[in-house]
Amino acid sequence: MRRVEFTEVVKIGTETYEAGDRKSFDDAQAGEYIRLGWAKDPETGEQGDRTPGVSTIKVDSFVQGAQVK
Repeated sequence: MRRVEFTEVVKIGTETYEAGDRKSFDDAQAGEYIRLGWAKDPETGEQGDRTPGVSTIKVDSFVQGAQVK
């Protein structure tokens, strides 16, 4: 788990995070939000470059609680 601090208003799925909100995500998710410049690591200050416009995140598809045949 890795804690991030959002640096702007971000809507992820049904959740909306305001600038300054802090939340823990799994390492891959947190790293992606930092890489996109949406958030920073509150301990190290690491933050990616924010590019103007819409950014998309990588989605891993999986089925939870069901068997895939």
